[in-house]
Amino acid sequence: MTNNSIKFGNISSAFVSEDGKEDYLSINLVQPDDKSPTYKKWKAENNMVMSWLLNSMTPEIGEQFMFYKTASEIWEAARDTFSNQDNTSALFEIKGLLHDLRQGESTVTSYFTALNRYWQQLDVLDAITWSCPTDGKQYKRLVETERIYKFLLGLNQELDEVRGRILGTKPMPSIREVFSEVRREESRRKVMLGNASNITNEVSALATRASSGMKSPVIPGISQKRNGRPWCDHCKRPGHTKETCWKIHGKPSDWKPRANATTSDN
Repeated sequence: MTNNSIKFGNISSAFVSEDGKEDYLSINLVQPDDKSPTYKKWKAENNMVMSWLLNSMTPEIGEQFMFYKTASEIWEAARDTFSNQDNTSALFEIKGLLHDLRQGESTVTSYFTALNRYWQQLDVLDAITWSCPTDGKQYKRLVETERIYKFLLGLNQELDEVRGRILGTKPMPSIREVFSEVRREESRRKVMLGNASNITNEVSALATRASSGMKSPVIPGISQKRNGRPWCDHCKRPGHTKETCWKIHGKPSDWKPRANATTSDN
């Protein structure tokens, strides 16, 4: 339990209500007689809710409530001891942190995790009880939309394309879907930029080789040239290649000397 046991107040909605055990927090729930057929069920569920409540507290605070016999007693005592009526300072601090939070050098996942941590704290500090379930759902959707805007506004400039694509989606997807889409785009960009970097490095290496006068590597099966003429790597003479060198393959059977010909290249 942190922030004056504020988190304790959230246990009711996060765990107890979802499991239909909120009645165990009420002093109006009558404990059945130990001989009643419903006693064992009541005791098991009461102990379970007590465990939830105690586990939501820090060890130092939880020690004060370990010897209460029912969940409702723990609930009432904790509510009286750690009032959540004035969380103005904590709310102001968290909203200030959220206002200034940007992705910066963080990954999209780290940035979203930080936002989500502050949003969860706001949910605990600024819990609203709605008498009308429909109004509650609409308010929750409005809050989620505002959080989507905040998440997108804090992204780095290189993610402008995916940001615009999401803002153009109707209806607006959920915050989790938005995060997933942005994270995929970040991964795609890393792969593409990595490939582009490899190509740039290869071009730079070739340029360095050329400027330094280094010979290009010999590629097997490819005829080499020097000064624009064919070059034989076997006899080290111009005018022919290794594939047609007479010293390796002999003269062609139909070869005839040219009239007035000087010494052949072979």
